[in-house]
Amino acid sequence: MLLALAVFLLFFNFFIAPHISKPRENKVSRARTVEIGLAVNDVFEQFDIRDAQVVVKDSLVSVKIAENFAFFGLYAALREKLAAINAGVLDCSTTDAGAILMTIGEDRVPVEKYLFVKTKKLTRRTGRAAIIIDDFGYSLNTLTRTVLIMDVPLTISIIPGLAASARTADIARLHNKEVIVHMPMEPLYEKYDDDGFTLVVGQDPGITSLRIRQAFAQLPFAVGMNNHQGSRATADVPLMRTVARTLKNLDKFFIDSRTNSKSIAYRIAREENVRCSYSSFFIDAKDDDKFIRSQLEQLAKRAKKNDGVIAIGHPRRRTVKALQEMIPNLEAMGVTFVPVSDLVH
Repeated sequence: MLLALAVFLLFFNFFIAPHISKPRENKVSRARTVEIGLAVNDVFEQFDIRDAQVVVKDSLVSVKIAENFAFFGLYAALREKLAAINAGVLDCSTTDAGAILMTIGEDRVPVEKYLFVKTKKLTRRTGRAAIIIDDFGYSLNTLTRTVLIMDVPLTISIIPGLAASARTADIARLHNKEVIVHMPMEPLYEKYDDDGFTLVVGQDPGITSLRIRQAFAQLPFAVGMNNHQGSRATADVPLMRTVARTLKNLDKFFIDSRTNSKSIAYRIAREENVRCSYSSFFIDAKDDDKFIRSQLEQLAKRAKKNDGVIAIGHPRRRTVKALQEMIPNLEAMGVTFVPVSDLVH
């Protein structure tokens, strides 16, 4: 009996115990390490963390950031980006020296450690952005009301003469939103209805001016105007000169929606000394989640590069969802959202 026990103990100590006491070594594959690193670099780029700010020493990546850097915005963006590839932030803490140590990895296995060190030598880049939401006036539903009550200074562009135009303007004003007229203008190829407000090529200047005045009379809170469609109208010099002169007399500004690359609307407005600007792009030219989010990231880059960019969106489900989810991150990146009137000149 004792001999059998001794044999068992020898077998256990030499063959079983080592495997119990020695933990299984978990490793993250090289491909996954690279994938996680690229995801981190994408977020760093969004927050203007450049290569010169990053130093790799042994197993630690040291990252210099400005004193007013929005670290919690970066942290939230990293968690979201990493979660999309089944990775995550494993640990994040403050060191005795005031730096922030973050461990990133997969399935509790560390991949990389980052030490964020604040320095007075860096200045955080910021910029302003204005988002116009077009095509209001057709109806008041849950989606349009959601846009109107968002705690962001979006500019609401309302088509005159529609069933919900006046009511939409009232609600927008109640929630401190800037209102502009979304003036119907003749397109090149699309169908359009001339319901008494549309500006068309060859139109009598008196009728053009009257229609613009009637639009502002219906929407008295409107401080400016942009074009609805208008790919043909905004390329016509006589029509746009009448538009500019009328807006000048009304002390209203003009935003060229840029529905036609050959538009001369902005140039004519400048020649007539009308306060004006133009949209750089549509954030939802494609009604696709990935595309919209990419456009909003582009908005942040341009805002910080030029200290001022205008973009246009629409009251659509994917657009509203992207705005709700991304605006806090964009603000953390250094973007200040302003009414479009702040960016006219």
